[in-house]
Amino acid sequence: MELGSAIKLMRTAAGFKQKDVASKLAVTSNYISLIEAGKREPSVALLRGLAKILGVPVVLFFLWADSDTRNARQDFGQLRAMLSRLEAMYLVANRQKTRKKRVAA
Repeated sequence: MELGSAIKLMRTAAGFKQKDVASKLAVTSNYISLIEAGKREPSVALLRGLAKILGVPVVLFFLWADSDTRNARQDFGQLRAMLSRLEAMYLVANRQKTRKKRVAA
């Protein structure tokens, strides 16, 4: 699946029309249509804004775009593992910050 198709899939699944998304991103609905048709490449800033509107992480656009249905289960398993590691790193970092604040007080 191409990036534009992934964007369209997630936009429609979230119940947004092109004009709704376009107005929130300060672009035209024609531009969103061109992106979804694969005729324009969205900027990182636009993808961030779109992700925020849809309530999804930016990486999800690329997971859908890059995933081959035969390997989707493996891809999502790897994503789950990576997110677990990131969560653990975040928790450890926050514990260290909390300890430093307690020691300083």
